[in-house]
Amino acid sequence: MQRKRRGLRKTEKKAPPLTEFEQPKKRRAFTVFLVEDDQAVRASLVEALQEQKIVVRDYMTAMEFYRDFREPVPGILILDLRLPGMSGMELQEKLNDDGFELPIVMISGHADVPMAVRAMKNGAFDFLCKPIRVEDLVQAVGRAYAFYYDVDGDVLEDELEETEESIARLTGRERQVLDHVVEGLSSREIAAELGVSTKTVEAHRARINDKMRADNVSHLIRMCFAYNEEQKG
Repeated sequence: MQRKRRGLRKTEKKAPPLTEFEQPKKRRAFTVFLVEDDQAVRASLVEALQEQKIVVRDYMTAMEFYRDFREPVPGILILDLRLPGMSGMELQEKLNDDGFELPIVMISGHADVPMAVRAMKNGAFDFLCKPIRVEDLVQAVGRAYAFYYDVDGDVLEDELEETEESIARLTGRERQVLDHVVEGLSSREIAAELGVSTKTVEAHRARINDKMRADNVSHLIRMCFAYNEEQKG
């Protein structure tokens, strides 16, 4: 006779309900303005967004967008930091001066992370590291939609709670390293600040990513910015 094995049966986790953004038929007007000078990259991102029933208007240069965007429109600006002519940072500053409160997601290479962090300190909503993963792009648009229309607050609260719990698991040294990462410092610069080897800093960063469940540096920094803003409030 086979005995019943207790304690091995796991309760299945219910999938979270779909957000308003994830339901195209319920989604309110929201346009993605994409500024990317690489034609192949721009075309692939446009195609990926349109497959999600997202309205997209794309531009090759910052000036093209700036001349076209004269009236506030519900949406998000996805902006490459490095562009011919006017840079992404310069466009951000112009929009700020003009009073256009459009959520901005910066696109950057890993070498440009300090610039992306500076852009977030200047009010950018988020940034994504190249190469851009479609799921990260769509999630960034979804977060901006929720922020713009002030919906799906429960999802944000859950994310903030998870971030707080993750930060609580860090050691004192790991928290020091994290603070420097959020400032946009490289591993070599952090090592110089703390008087340790670059290899030691990289080991700390790996453990931080694991404890924070961060997919990459942009994900890690976004979580920390959101957490710090919540603490200020």
